[in-house]
Amino acid sequence: MIGDIKPEHFEQILKINAEFVHWLSPLDEAGLIFILERAHYARQIEEGQAVLLGYAHDVDYPDHKNIRWLSRKFDRFFYIDRVIVDGAAQGNGYGLALYQDFEKEARKRGLPRLVCEVNTKPDNPGSHRFHERFGFNPVGEQYFPDYDKAVRYYEKPL
Repeated sequence: MIGDIKPEHFEQILKINAEFVHWLSPLDEAGLIFILERAHYARQIEEGQAVLLGYAHDVDYPDHKNIRWLSRKFDRFFYIDRVIVDGAAQGNGYGLALYQDFEKEARKRGLPRLVCEVNTKPDNPGSHRFHERFGFNPVGEQYFPDYDKAVRYYEKPL
């Protein structure tokens, strides 16, 4: 059910990223390839209907503002960067399945925590509830004036 992201999934991933771009950053094919080349975790379900991309703390991605913030707080972590579930596929448990698989990978790598961020401007209350139910706790917030966006950072100790 969970598999690697392949080029044949790109069109679907870009479509659902565009659908939820207000909570994500814009993404084109070149950008998708760029983040996939750096990702330590890049998996999908049902031909790209749900996607999770993540990085370990030592990723070579110096321009990533969230990774920089998290690196100042934690030495070692597994960072959930981009989670997208097609609107038509929501409610099927795909997000939870990907999170469980991501956690399994973190434990296999010996990493002590999962980390992520969830938008607070614009607010994403469903995502906040999901993360808190999955055992994440808030650890800080950041506002990005250049984008007029804000996030809350979460940690789940393993």
